[in-house]
Amino acid sequence: MNNTGVEITAGLGGFLVLFFLAIALILLGMDLNRRLRRLKHQEELRQAEERLTQERRAQETDEDDEQSS
Repeated sequence: MNNTGVEITAGLGGFLVLFFLAIALILLGMDLNRRLRRLKHQEELRQAEERLTQERRAQETDEDDEQSS
């Protein structure tokens, strides 16, 4: 127990600092999630484009071989 009868707490200032830190953390987490989803989507598009390019090259090579024969 406290003999002087004075409570020492963080008070309104401590609450506000903690509140704004929590809000900042939530916003940063949301931004990170959005950026990671965008990056994943771009990578999937790049891989799909690469597959199409490889398929086109394979078809062109097959057509060239057939025309050569």
